[in-house]
Amino acid sequence: MRSISDLFRHFLQVGYVTDDIDAAAAYLQSTLGTVECRVHRGSSMGGGRPPSMGGEPGSTWVVVDGKPADEWVIDVLLVNAGATNIEVIKPVRGSVDLYRGPLRRDVPVTMHHLGFRVDDFDEATEVVHAAGKSWAQYGETGGIRMGYLDMTAELGHFVEVMQLDEASAQRFADLEAASNVGR
Repeated sequence: MRSISDLFRHFLQVGYVTDDIDAAAAYLQSTLGTVECRVHRGSSMGGGRPPSMGGEPGSTWVVVDGKPADEWVIDVLLVNAGATNIEVIKPVRGSVDLYRGPLRRDVPVTMHHLGFRVDDFDEATEVVHAAGKSWAQYGETGGIRMGYLDMTAELGHFVEVMQLDEASAQRFADLEAASNVGR
């Protein structure tokens, strides 16, 4: 990787935010015709520390605006349309303002980010820093190392970059397979 555009090579996800995860699921399933959405309530990454700040390697943690978050809780909906993952996040509590800002009330979903897969999150971080930027939020959970790059001024949305371990890649593959049944 040499530039920010290299982060965009492996598209994975369209990310949305909502203030009502059930209404979002109903909209995606009934109006857009997705298969049944998988909803995870109370997903938390708060309280941990990255290894560079004294945390255990492989533990769950999130850093928001350069500081480890003590509380960070969202509800998350996942469903695929073929190879494209659709993620909808409802901010619940803690250091989740990154998801609150774009919310539009009384609509099922609002565009938030595009997500891309990378092979090496550390290399992606070097590219981000070389471009004079930094992660608005980054962390690790469930075999996924991720970071959000705030490109709202330039592109109108955040860019999420994810490095997946084998198990997390399989979870995305399972969502894709479920979306293809009967199609």
